[in-house]
Amino acid sequence: FVFFAAIWFAYLIRTMTLTLLGMVTFWTTRVSALFELYFAAELIFSGRLVPLSLMPEWVQQAAWVMPFRWAFGFPIEALVGSMSINELLIGLGMQLAWILFGVIAVSLVWKVAIRQFSAVGG
Repeated sequence: FVFFAAIWFAYLIRTMTLTLLGMVTFWTTRVSALFELYFAAELIFSGRLVPLSLMPEWVQQAAWVMPFRWAFGFPIEALVGSMSINELLIGLGMQLAWILFGVIAVSLVWKVAIRQFSAVGG
């Protein structure tokens, strides 16, 4: 059950972060550099490029407070099953915190961004 919850929560975290990233287009049309920066950070801080346990301590600490670890690394760790119940509950709590933050951020940014919208063309 915990693994499936971790996967579902990871999906929601990623959806929220990419929605926020996509909403940048309300203010500018040139977002490719920002997208590349986001995906580079995601590769490093999620553990997809190199496992976080092999990274320097400062990277591990930074990854703890970023959403990338909770969207990729934590569900994989939960699947492998090498975590204690306490670690699993803390991880699910962090995922829920990021989901809550994402919902609030998306709704606030959407309210501001929709005022910026203007259609071009016919």
